[in-house]
Amino acid sequence: MGFIRGVIAGVAMATGAAAWYMSRAGSKFRDRYRVDRKLGQLGDEIETRTRDVRAKVNDQVNEARSLATGATPDSIADTLGEVEAAAAEEAAEIAASVEAKAAKAKKAAKSAASE
Repeated sequence: MGFIRGVIAGVAMATGAAAWYMSRAGSKFRDRYRVDRKLGQLGDEIETRTRDVRAKVNDQVNEARSLATGATPDSIADTLGEVEAAAAEEAAEIAASVEAKAAKAKKAAKSAASE
């Protein structure tokens, strides 16, 4: 679970850095590209995906625990390993999509600032 928290914290920091960078680009850029609204949408999307990941992970952990009632320690470890792998994969996908959007916004800010 620490990995997921780290990914979420990293995404939040990247979003904050993008917001700071955008604020330095000036009001002309913000008015032109409606950055505030887009960053708000990005934040809403991150929040929604975070809730989805947490729900999926909680469901998978609960399922693993219910299967573990008559299982051996080795099968429990295997099941929990699969759950952690699935959660890490989902978190990595979310981080990649958010980073791509932040990079796109940063690129747009640089091109607008150079104009």
